[in-house]
Amino acid sequence: MYRTHAGPKLERDGHLAELSIELLGPDGQRRPVLLSVTRTVDGTEPRDLMIFFAAPERRRYERELASAHRRLEDAEADRAKLLQEARHRALHDPLTGLPNRRHLEENLLAALASAGGQRNRVGVLFCDVNKFKQVNDTLGHAAGDQVLEHVALMLSQAVRGADTVTRYSGDEFVVLIPWLEHPAELEAVAGRVRSCLAGAVTIAGSELRLGMSVGQAETAFPADADPAAHKELAKALLLAADQDMYRVKTEMRGASGTG
Repeated sequence: MYRTHAGPKLERDGHLAELSIELLGPDGQRRPVLLSVTRTVDGTEPRDLMIFFAAPERRRYERELASAHRRLEDAEADRAKLLQEARHRALHDPLTGLPNRRHLEENLLAALASAGGQRNRVGVLFCDVNKFKQVNDTLGHAAGDQVLEHVALMLSQAVRGADTVTRYSGDEFVVLIPWLEHPAELEAVAGRVRSCLAGAVTIAGSELRLGMSVGQAETAFPADADPAAHKELAKALLLAADQDMYRVKTEMRGASGTG
């Protein structure tokens, strides 16, 4: 029967894969099978190696194969998810959920590289929560954590959509402003950042009025496209903003008469 249905293909290709036929069993019943044939030549006589698969068994094999494929896809999706979660943990602060210092470094380098092509400025605000140690000492570290979470939220709401707020370390936060078309924009964002903690907040049953010392620095677009030059420029920009923050904090202490 297979010669009738697929003889020309067998003659041409020398093999035949999974032809659906019926075999007559010893009980007189016809049973569906899948026939595979491979033709070889022994001397001058062709020989056909025929393999029969019971159709139900073949369908079960295909179902098992499909199930194994789905399990493999699910395992790969779980692996990709775990990798994504691990990268997120590596680049974000566990307390506030903000990007961390490593993430800031990546974003700052990317901003400087983009600035070189777009010929725009990049700005940085270095922010330090005033009298944070006093909160920790009087209300405890749990209250200090609540203060940091509140500051993170207020900062995130004060900046523009393209800007990035980072928890740099301890009670220090950095705002990256990747696009400045005019110097006044940096001062505008800095003003919103300084005023975002103007209202009172209740922490551990105590009403607190928080404040921040904010230093700022900006750079014109870097003419040198060398990544090593961008790294040096990033360090210099952060250092300049940090030093400006300490200048502001020192002036505030002098104005209030504290040491």
